[in-house]
Amino acid sequence: MAQDDNTPPPPPRLRGPPPGATEPPDHVKQPQIYEIFHSPTTTSSSSSSSSSPPAAGVEGQAQPQPDNTLSRPTFKDGVQSIKSDDWTKIHHIPCAREGFMTGIGAGTVVGAGRYFVGAKVPKAANWACGAFVLGSVVQWEYCQAQRRKERAAMARVVEVIDRKQAEKKAEAAEAARLRREAAEEEKARQARRSWYKLW
Repeated sequence: MAQDDNTPPPPPRLRGPPPGATEPPDHVKQPQIYEIFHSPTTTSSSSSSSSSPPAAGVEGQAQPQPDNTLSRPTFKDGVQSIKSDDWTKIHHIPCAREGFMTGIGAGTVVGAGRYFVGAKVPKAANWACGAFVLGSVVQWEYCQAQRRKERAAMARVVEVIDRKQAEKKAEAAEAARLRREAAEEEKARQARRSWYKLW
């Protein structure tokens, strides 16, 4: 049986708080997650949990079930989560390119400087590797701090724009109300005017 075409479309999904609210939208509070450890891999547990009715709590809301199977990820879990594709897509990670370029530059300058000052090649290479790591980490952290500042600034901009839109809507509603009142007043004045007066 074909689906009835007279069914109304579902209502649009609201995104974030209403205009004028001071709470930041969902996309600001929940940043993108690149990797999740211990994600459920079995479909049977997810299908059985989705088919079972939620436990009724206060005011009919579902109570979250404690999950004792999840624990803190270990170093081994982190190493096992690295895939061969990750090395070919490393330039897609935010701030990775800047970090590596700064580290390469710092390692080259420091290693060459130590070599020209008179250090032997292994010692200069050690200094170059240390400078590479230090330069990469410092640039990575600086870039991440800049990104956090940008996100906070964007959240403030979105909040201000939402507030201004709410103010404009309120002003438009007030103006419409005043126009309606003026029109009603004009109608009442026209009704009170005698039929024989010309002005």
